[in-house]
Amino acid sequence: MKRSVSRIVAIACMFVFCLALGLLTGCSGAPDTSGSEAAEQEATHEVEADVADVDVQTSGTVQLFEPADGSAKTRIRVASGSENKEAARAIEYAVGKTGVALEMHYMGSLDIMDVLEAGGEDYDAVWPASSMWITMGDTHHIVRDAQSTSTTPVVFGIAKSKAIELGWADEDGETTSPTTAEILAAVQEGKLTFAMTSATQSNSGASAYLAFLTALSGTDGPLTAEDLANGQLTGQVASLLSGVDRSSGSSDWLKEMVVADPDTHQAMVNYESLVSQANRELKEAGHEPMVVVYPADGIAVSDSPLAYVEHGQGEQVEAAFSAIQQALADDTATLELERVGRRCGLGGKVVHADDDEVAAAFNPAWGIVPDASVLKSIPLPAGEVISQALTLYQTGLKKPSYTLWVVDYSGSMLGTGKEGVVAGLEQALDPTLAAEALIQPNEGDVNVLIPFTHVVDSPITANGSDTAALLDYARSREAIGGTDMYSGLSTALDLARQAVADGGYTVAIVLMTDGQSDTYARDEFVSAYEQAGVDVPIFSIMFGEADPTQLDELTTLTNGRTFDGREGDLADVFRQVKGYN
Repeated sequence: MKRSVSRIVAIACMFVFCLALGLLTGCSGAPDTSGSEAAEQEATHEVEADVADVDVQTSGTVQLFEPADGSAKTRIRVASGSENKEAARAIEYAVGKTGVALEMHYMGSLDIMDVLEAGGEDYDAVWPASSMWITMGDTHHIVRDAQSTSTTPVVFGIAKSKAIELGWADEDGETTSPTTAEILAAVQEGKLTFAMTSATQSNSGASAYLAFLTALSGTDGPLTAEDLANGQLTGQVASLLSGVDRSSGSSDWLKEMVVADPDTHQAMVNYESLVSQANRELKEAGHEPMVVVYPADGIAVSDSPLAYVEHGQGEQVEAAFSAIQQALADDTATLELERVGRRCGLGGKVVHADDDEVAAAFNPAWGIVPDASVLKSIPLPAGEVISQALTLYQTGLKKPSYTLWVVDYSGSMLGTGKEGVVAGLEQALDPTLAAEALIQPNEGDVNVLIPFTHVVDSPITANGSDTAALLDYARSREAIGGTDMYSGLSTALDLARQAVADGGYTVAIVLMTDGQSDTYARDEFVSAYEQAGVDVPIFSIMFGEADPTQLDELTTLTNGRTFDGREGDLADVFRQVKGYN
């Protein structure tokens, strides 16, 4: 529990600094006015020439950028926020210019913090969404030379037809800026639902949540402890968060999820740059775009810092990092960053507004305003108030979750397989352990354990934080028999449909298996899911010899995600999964 408190305090202390920093600075080294058309054309040609000499290889959550001729003498390993996938062209340019290879390991903000708490592991740099995750994790004082690479505000992205229906956009895509109270009213009237990342697991979710609280406090000053004790305010925020129809631990995955099913998910809270990226993908798929809506009460801004992690690598690695950092700050790299919707000028101004690709990324038909006029910062609360607010979110204000844990207890799970599952469930559901990662159950949560082999056990239900009996059963259940995950999923689907009908929950199924399942019940389950017409994702965790083809089919069917529990810290995998519901 001490670790959890220290994390919250660190977030709190740094969040004030980061939000202010995001509004006061842009890309370090970037000019605040755009260059001549000829200079921009020359920069474009330089990017194209350098990018042609860079190879990019992707394996899971890792991307390697290296000179195509194999000339790289140094490789920099970066623990990076998942949102930086969109910065690939700027990264390619920096690698092409410097000859330094970059190995990008994409992960969540909490993961980056954990990397630093563990002494940096074998990473040479970190590149999170916000500086607060660096300060929170840098207990060993190994981080230095942090430099903002860009800024991007956290906004609402709303399907154009929905925004028009709400009166917040016109046919040309020009938007108004509703107050947070008006957004709340739309949720209360059943006119708006939205997807949003977890405030305790993702920078975009934390930023949005604090902005909601501050705006709805009804005062001109910053949020106070007295405000958090105000039942009317907390009730309003809980009501606003009741509009969340999908949660996520990753801003980038949230964008991908919305793009995959735009008819079901017509709005999200996310980075402005990711809304822009989503619109490019939606346009390519023939769907209507989202429009960006900036709440009138204030905007939180991400500062995207790249920083060096010192643990004795030597002068060559440090020099290589410095070269990459400088390349990402030059005019050509900032042009590439703005081409994917990030802002690189002082105060959030767009530097290269005359470039055609930049203009397309900040398309006014999508409601995007390229100057800084809409970036009005919220009055910032004291650090201890933010600490209280984040705890309040996880334990009381976030929308309750209804999670169905469908667990393989076949004979092949005997030993390490079952031990891993039990350890993971304890990390996710034991209130004390879960609090260390800020994923502890709140009193409105429901967790259901559905063990299966070739047959399905009766479900074990735990309400709120009273999870002891469920965990005891998970420990004592014997691993024996065959594997029929589809029958277990059918049982979960029946309960999920009822939970959706009851309302008031974000509902998800978590499947854990280590083998290839019998398929005689597959068609029946797929048909039942398609006919159910519910938005219930399946998040699968692979163990042992689990068949990724079977699991990926479920991911595609349900707009979910597959996690690999075969390597690394299994408890961390379970934490990530819980962050999605």
